[in-house]
Amino acid sequence: MRKQVPLERLLYFKEQIGFDAKTQELLKKHGHKIAEHKEDFAVYFEEFFRGVEETRPYLEVQEYPGHLQDIWKRWFENILTRDFDEQFVRWMWNSGITHVRINLDHRFVNLGYCLARRFCNKTISSSIAREEMAEAMMAVEKALDLCLLIETEAFLTSTFQCDSEVIKGIAHQIRNPITVIGGSVMRLKRSKEITAGAAQDTYDTILAESRRMEKMVRDVSSYNEVFHRQSTWSPLPLQEMLQEVLEGCRKVYPVQNLELQTGYAPRAGQVLGNPDEYRLMFRHLLANAFEAVDPENPVISVQTSLDPGVARYVLVEIFNTGKISGIEEMETLFTPFFSTRAMGTGLGLPIARVVAQKVKGNIMLYPASKDGVVCLVNLPRGGLD
Repeated sequence: MRKQVPLERLLYFKEQIGFDAKTQELLKKHGHKIAEHKEDFAVYFEEFFRGVEETRPYLEVQEYPGHLQDIWKRWFENILTRDFDEQFVRWMWNSGITHVRINLDHRFVNLGYCLARRFCNKTISSSIAREEMAEAMMAVEKALDLCLLIETEAFLTSTFQCDSEVIKGIAHQIRNPITVIGGSVMRLKRSKEITAGAAQDTYDTILAESRRMEKMVRDVSSYNEVFHRQSTWSPLPLQEMLQEVLEGCRKVYPVQNLELQTGYAPRAGQVLGNPDEYRLMFRHLLANAFEAVDPENPVISVQTSLDPGVARYVLVEIFNTGKISGIEEMETLFTPFFSTRAMGTGLGLPIARVVAQKVKGNIMLYPASKDGVVCLVNLPRGGLD
């Protein structure tokens, strides 16, 4: 789904904004002096966003302390010291794509650039000779304007592309059941003599395809809502949510002689996020396990633990004795509208991954050492002690 970088258009922006060879020379002249303050900038940046309720959780659930500060240092230094060539434009473009992937509210991106502009102006006033302040500020202003323009173009293009892909997927997926329904109705209409059994089969087909379309509409609505809704970071009881969803799945997907194993680590008792979105995520993940489990050896296991690699994260491991052909297929299952089941919508796992990514978590599928498949979810931990 990644769109090719529109270099010609972005370089046109560079021309229109007035970022010419002279601007580049002035940036080279003054940029390194300003970039010497990159550590101060990173601290200033983090302190500001720690004071914003919506962005504070992103800083509190960093996988590695100081990781974001390192990113901001490199960003600040690159903008002030690198040539604004095609390679740099690609780098800035990918920044916008990343902001879409992690579901970052673009208003905070704009705010970040405002903070960078404020910090640069203050630094220029204190570290650049008075007679050179105006030219230094002009060069930095144009650099920040161009970077924000490129990032915004990438952000909007990627967001539009995601929406466009969903719309195309809806059109394609709904066309199939409509064709089946239409064909079934025409057979009933044209048939002069039809047995009760044949009529019942046709009615069952129409009903099944109608239910498939209803499920498609529900899943598309959920996907769209989750994708565009702003993240929330409330502490939530993980075990209670998993048990609630498990009981629901056992009723909806009855499996004969099912062996259901659960194990909940006390210290992994809370996660951060939106309760409705987490329940939706676990419903899709557990429904996938119930539907895929081997009927000859039906075993499903749900275990929680602390992430051994990242102390601020919890792991949820969902195992089932089903089979998947290979690693490639496992990653493909996260592609919207791809499904291995005749009546599947192909949106369950994509919805689940979007929910996890919104709170800087992730979901992975991989073959188990014994026959079966493991779904591993890592989520930010609540109630840190």
